[in-house]
Amino acid sequence: MCPPDHFSIKYEINPWMHIENKVNPLKAKEEFFKLKSVYQDLNVNILEIPQNKNLPDMVYAANFGFPKNNFFIKSNFKFKERKKESHLSKIYFEKLGFKIKELPQDIKFEGQGDLLTNGKSYFFGWGKRSDFKAKKYLADFLEQEIIDFKLIDPYYYHLDTCFAPIDKKTVVVNPNAFEKKDIDKINKLFQNVISVSKNDNKLFACNLVVTGKTIVIGKGISNKLKEDFKRYGFTAIETPTSEFIKGGGSVKCLTLEFY
Repeated sequence: MCPPDHFSIKYEINPWMHIENKVNPLKAKEEFFKLKSVYQDLNVNILEIPQNKNLPDMVYAANFGFPKNNFFIKSNFKFKERKKESHLSKIYFEKLGFKIKELPQDIKFEGQGDLLTNGKSYFFGWGKRSDFKAKKYLADFLEQEIIDFKLIDPYYYHLDTCFAPIDKKTVVVNPNAFEKKDIDKINKLFQNVISVSKNDNKLFACNLVVTGKTIVIGKGISNKLKEDFKRYGFTAIETPTSEFIKGGGSVKCLTLEFY
């Protein structure tokens, strides 16, 4: 995680971001530390990387890359405003002893924003921030087949904003973010498909983190979604993320998970 010491909206690189919609720095810190305390209560080990004062989006740590075993697949950000985050995260993971794997610089890949796993399969979103060409390199690095989906809604520009595999049988999905053929693919891949409502998607309901049978998710989700989770054996813990939604992210965007 990356504490929001310098989080603000200084530019607009997704439809959620508006420079005039100012971040409340104190509230952002309160929300961040509330999320951190939820993780600590769930006995999740947390590492932190300090935020560079010139990188306001660095709080969205999920986009740094993908750590797996003893290696780290470094991101190649699409927008110049975030490119230095890749360099800083590379240094950080090298100090942790990880071997760094890199894609060619002209192929965009934005970490766990667009590469997710349920422990069995890997899922890759492309078309908005990451390039389809990244799929081949990711498959080589992970030595596993990659299942890809094209993202079609600019508001749900990363896979983790519209798709969350919460176990090997169950997925949470915003169906409006995908082409019909990919929705058909998702229905074949998963026994249980939870479709998220328009109002829940405004809260980035798919942008969640699972630990055990607990789902950590942004505050304000519908009772129906909570009942859907309960039906499949999960309990939801809601935590406020309103300041981070201003930048286009929620719980998962703030959290880079180790595998």
